[in-house]
Amino acid sequence: MLPPAAPSMLPQEKIGRLALACPADVRSQSFDGRPVTVDFTLPVATGGQTPVAVECTPGSGHTFSLGASDVVCNASDALQQTASCAFRVIVLGPPKLSVTKFVAFGDSLTAGWVSPEFGNAHPQPTSSYPYLLQRELQSRYVTQTIRIVNAGAPGEAAVEALSRFRSVVGSQRPDVVMLMQGTNDLDVVAGAGAAAAADELEAMVAYAQNTGADVVLMTIPPQLRTAAENLVPPFNDMLRDIATRRRAMLVDVYDVLLRGACSGDRTTPCMGPDGLHPTAEGYRLIAQELARVIVEQYDVEVLSFPSGGHP
Repeated sequence: MLPPAAPSMLPQEKIGRLALACPADVRSQSFDGRPVTVDFTLPVATGGQTPVAVECTPGSGHTFSLGASDVVCNASDALQQTASCAFRVIVLGPPKLSVTKFVAFGDSLTAGWVSPEFGNAHPQPTSSYPYLLQRELQSRYVTQTIRIVNAGAPGEAAVEALSRFRSVVGSQRPDVVMLMQGTNDLDVVAGAGAAAAADELEAMVAYAQNTGADVVLMTIPPQLRTAAENLVPPFNDMLRDIATRRRAMLVDVYDVLLRGACSGDRTTPCMGPDGLHPTAEGYRLIAQELARVIVEQYDVEVLSFPSGGHP
């Protein structure tokens, strides 16, 4: 309520009629399904004779249940003029994903081998992108159980993986498959080569889609000071073509790690000193980008209304 002010000396006909302008509908969200406290600004009164009193019911700071609640605001001035307006407070229910089961398939980059600043690369499952992604999604979608199966097999090449891929996807029946493989195929000594790897990866994408799963195809990370360093960009171009051709989602891990803000004095600080595996920070960036894509693609904004209610 506005503080009282001295009455205006203007004649009534020059004061103008009292008018009240409500704000746009106010939206909030309950992350656990319980009522939430919602604050909003009072409507703006124009015209009329001061002092002007404005009051809303329910008021700002009230606890609102899920759904849409009407807020009615009234104003009155010293000349007993009145004005009113209304808006809605809309409380969304807990955020939900339309999918909850994922398989992350790949090699040591999926299993979570980390290349630290000092020492050799080693497995660190709690730094893997599937682990970090599940933790991030679960913290947002608290009313759902998010499951991410880490099917990373260190040292595996794409040309060796199709049978295992079919077994994992066929037995797990995920909603979404996240696929990142091919680094080991680019080994100039022992690898099968980019073209053979791309053919196998396209077969994997097709198989997953035939089971009804969506596919997130991921480019492979940059390599630093390896014999295959220059083979990575053209191979990733093949993966982008597969994603376009198969209408799969694409997450550009190469770009994320090349441009990511990681600590370190290397040219690409998100990649570890071994030149093949990301640092723990690099895996965190991969998980964050995947979370962004998954939320954008699968988040379901559900507005619940009480019995008989209407939007």
